[in-house]
Amino acid sequence: METNDILGMNARNILFISRYNKSSGKKIANHKLLTKSALQKAKLAIPKLYKVFRKPEEIDKFDFVRKLPESFVVKPDNSLGGEGILVIRERGLYAGDWITTTGDKKNVSDFKLQLRDILEGRFSMNNKPDFAFIEERIRVHPAFSKVSWKGTPDIGVLVFNRIPVMAYLRLPTKESGGRANMFQGAIACGIDIATGITTYAVKWTKPVKFFPGTRRKLIGIKIPEWDKVMKLAIDCQEAIPNLGFMRADIVLQPSVKNPGRTFPKVLEINAQPGLKIQVANRTGLKRRLERVEGLKVENAEKGIKIAKALFADPNLQNIMLGKNTTSVFEDIEVQSFMGERYKTKAKIDTGAYRTSIDENLARRLELLNPENILLERYYKSSLGREKRPLIELTFWLKGRKIKTVANIADRSHLKRPMIIGRKDLRGFLVNPE
Repeated sequence: METNDILGMNARNILFISRYNKSSGKKIANHKLLTKSALQKAKLAIPKLYKVFRKPEEIDKFDFVRKLPESFVVKPDNSLGGEGILVIRERGLYAGDWITTTGDKKNVSDFKLQLRDILEGRFSMNNKPDFAFIEERIRVHPAFSKVSWKGTPDIGVLVFNRIPVMAYLRLPTKESGGRANMFQGAIACGIDIATGITTYAVKWTKPVKFFPGTRRKLIGIKIPEWDKVMKLAIDCQEAIPNLGFMRADIVLQPSVKNPGRTFPKVLEINAQPGLKIQVANRTGLKRRLERVEGLKVENAEKGIKIAKALFADPNLQNIMLGKNTTSVFEDIEVQSFMGERYKTKAKIDTGAYRTSIDENLARRLELLNPENILLERYYKSSLGREKRPLIELTFWLKGRKIKTVANIADRSHLKRPMIIGRKDLRGFLVNPE
């Protein structure tokens, strides 16, 4: 991670939160019940709400034994860092008893005490009186069952300008008490935006390879329904006005009737996202945010396309490609906008960072279709500054399929209509002879 690319707290607050998050949006995000209401109006999936407590007398009137399900979660409306949350796994042996995810026994009196503490503001951000509520507990998805302890993992997706710029998977541990909170000892795994595969893992700030007490690898975990998770995160930003820089915390609920189906649901929204996500991804946020700031992103699908093209993890790509040798000039295949493969010639140019394709060839392959153009950038050339479109491009080099972002250039006077830049050559050895 480059030091000058790290986003610090002051820069986050001044450059992004103060500019893109207005008070109306922050108010909704800071109150879980307001967030639920906004997301529900937008018809986005959230955990089922069982009961809200606004006054102490409501606690005494509520029939806990008859009206509560077997498992549930007690939460404050305005808390931070997982404080005040109580997660119930199942009913106890006797009526009025429940067992928490950590194995502790709780009864109705314990619930009433917890709820009163919440209402008095013991866990609220500003120590003011608060609301309490009881909601559905999300079961652990089978994909994470062997790398979590007693609790439900969640996926944090940082969204800026309708583009998922960074994400991590948080795994509860024994040290965190079954909570997916990094400050309490949960593990955070960085996620490759392009594939939804974990690439790195930390506990506190120290790198870890295996889940504590096991030999289960934390790198290489595939997030189920990854595109749906990213789309849901973007939909959250659209559902809450004036919240341009935020993180959506999402859980995956496996279907009871159909084990093969997964339903992403939004736990909560954070209008002041933590910065440890950079440690989990070994990547700074500053440059990523600057790259997408001000881009016109029409919809969630376009935001996902841009994110995958710009923020694919090069280390993961290197592992997937493996070592291969290429010469300076190669015959390759390029995929057209309609999905057909065409043969052409390319120059392997490690002096160029990004792959470039001739404008005439791009037109023949219909790659300049508006749906395939991600954005436009200015480039220096012998003619001065040129404005070139960046397109989504798929090609095959030495039998390896590579998805990338390429710029358009006039190469009609050259023998080879494509240059393959070093960004797309990771894992290859270039033989200059």
